[in-house]
Amino acid sequence: MRIILLTTFLCLGHFLFGQLFNRPVPDVLFQYEYSNTGFTGQGYFLATPIKLNSFPQDPDYMRPFPVVFDNDGYIHWYAKPNTGSCLDFKYYESADIYSLTYVKNGNPSFLILDNTLNPIDTLNVVDHWHDLHDIQLMDNGNWMLGTAFFDTMDLSAYTFDGTQGDVSTAAKGFGFQEFDASGTLINEWNSNDYILPTETYDYWGYSSDPFDYCHGNAIEEDVDGNILMSFRHLNAIYKVDRITGNVIWKLGGNSSDFVFTNDNGFSGQHDIRRTSDGYYSLFDNGNMGVPQVSRGVAYSLDTISWTATLVEEYIHPTNAYGRAMGNYQTTTDDFRVIGYGRIHRPDPSATIINNNETILAEYFFQDSVINYRMHYYEVDGLPKPEITCNVTQNGFELTVENANNYLWSTGETTQNIQLNSPGTYQVWVTAGFGSVGSDPFIVSDITNPCGNASLPELSGQQETYILFDLLGRKIETPQRNVVYIKRWSNGKSEKIFFTE
Repeated sequence: MRIILLTTFLCLGHFLFGQLFNRPVPDVLFQYEYSNTGFTGQGYFLATPIKLNSFPQDPDYMRPFPVVFDNDGYIHWYAKPNTGSCLDFKYYESADIYSLTYVKNGNPSFLILDNTLNPIDTLNVVDHWHDLHDIQLMDNGNWMLGTAFFDTMDLSAYTFDGTQGDVSTAAKGFGFQEFDASGTLINEWNSNDYILPTETYDYWGYSSDPFDYCHGNAIEEDVDGNILMSFRHLNAIYKVDRITGNVIWKLGGNSSDFVFTNDNGFSGQHDIRRTSDGYYSLFDNGNMGVPQVSRGVAYSLDTISWTATLVEEYIHPTNAYGRAMGNYQTTTDDFRVIGYGRIHRPDPSATIINNNETILAEYFFQDSVINYRMHYYEVDGLPKPEITCNVTQNGFELTVENANNYLWSTGETTQNIQLNSPGTYQVWVTAGFGSVGSDPFIVSDITNPCGNASLPELSGQQETYILFDLLGRKIETPQRNVVYIKRWSNGKSEKIFFTE
């Protein structure tokens, strides 16, 4: 099965009078709105919602979590690790595994998960600091981990945003460490060795400890095996030689090798990627734009004339502005996924568009909840628990097969729950290091909630059966819409709501 995560499109009434949450969630997760206006894909979307400026001591604190949404906007899987933050959550088709970057007890890590979303490894940088913006599995099976490097520099000869640089500035560089399949560090790259801090923009400010002059946030392997990196505070993309470390070219920034032919360039960008059609895509946050508007863009680069030509641009109809984080993903199905990162309602958290820039679906998270990136993948989902509807002496109930734990969208934690009102019901049970959800069970008519439900099939249903009432009396002429016991000739029996 494939799954998709989409974003809710709010009408003006929603803007004015509040958010209409329209998908069930466990009470340990953030609520959200979802709208599908034409999306037909059957893939999964991965996200990591987090509430801004929320701390464990706050009464309404909720830990961030990785989550997978299905193709109708329902929560297929989620985890609640004891983490302070979760960032990049993605899937690698070539290896059928996932990765998740997170901070636990103050310690950052790169977590690797198998195809059942069970942790199988934890990767860590060596002798430097983790930078959780990105992790990549390379074509040769090596891992590339985002790495922060701190080096002392004398920047007293320079002025940044009106402030003289300190003689002992702690320059924070960004780069990567590359590890082979055995976990051996084989290569590293540190921007402090190749980029002058004077390449930064005054817009981003100056501090002597640390001076985050470049703020890298993405790593990507180009088709030739060399490495692309996004530097937010340089407004630039760098391509570096994977072996020598030398800079091959720079796109954007104060010393771009390319001239933009039909565009003014980008600022504060995220998520540099090489697309399957040979372009270079990214999410242009647009921090230094006038006005501030975020875009999904792709460029065609010419290294003969050294020109960059804009070949794709998507701006939301509301001129949405995500001031930080975010991504722009092209897919093999010709969809585009725009994650707006640090953004708030009434603008969307993420948008799915087609090649004609028609909005197909959207998500809106609740107030103050943001999301680092949204990724779409065509991958098999986890086996789902199945809800069945039963008639009991006390009315109607929903039940699910035996599992280790149960959490219903009503907040109940038992295997069976009573049906007392119309609504949409889901249940989540343990799977991987989190929980997998059922398909939704929608009850519109509380007087006959099981009428349109599929009761579980028994192996003896091809045999003959006898009907009894609830006092054990054999029924020759059953009445419609009455509860009976159906006993099969093989000895199995079930309680039914007779509608034949």
